[in-house]
Amino acid sequence: MQMQIFRRVVLGLMALGLTVSVFAILSCGGSDDNNDGIQRQANMQGANERPPLPVPTSASGSDVLAISADRTQIQYVLTYNGLTNVVQAHIHEGDATVAGQVILYLCANGALKANAPVPPPDCPAGSSVTVTGTLTAANLITRASQGNRPAVTSFADAVALLIDGVTYSNVHTDDGVAPTNTGPGDFPGGEIRGQNQP
Repeated sequence: MQMQIFRRVVLGLMALGLTVSVFAILSCGGSDDNNDGIQRQANMQGANERPPLPVPTSASGSDVLAISADRTQIQYVLTYNGLTNVVQAHIHEGDATVAGQVILYLCANGALKANAPVPPPDCPAGSSVTVTGTLTAANLITRASQGNRPAVTSFADAVALLIDGVTYSNVHTDDGVAPTNTGPGDFPGGEIRGQNQP
């Protein structure tokens, strides 16, 4: 008798859990559209760097950027693997063929934090690292137009470039010893990079 009661309680709880899950999915519209926001992501590899790296790297990374529905903030999750001496990571303006200008910091270490309008989170060391944060207009580094690339004078401009796929994320490394660009862990111009795409 107790076993039957126990089974009924467990089945009832499972049914309740399923019902709550269905309602949660339906209340969100049944999609992963960030409550009408927009999501972009990058698959970062050394082969994507511009100019190309003089020595290959096996490091990799990704970022996921969730732009709010009102386009006033970007929540991000940056992950990198197999990197050493990480000093900073950014979002740059530009397509896959150019080395563009930094417009938003994702993380930085030491004195490099002073280059950001608002100090970003640290870029932790480790074989597999995740950094999260939220970007707003206060984090923007404005940029004048450059060649055929448009100016970035507002957060709305930065978001528009993100939506249009004309930004990339980049993780920079530096061993602090001259010369630079000697191999993995020593690419101050960027060791891994990826376009922010749908």
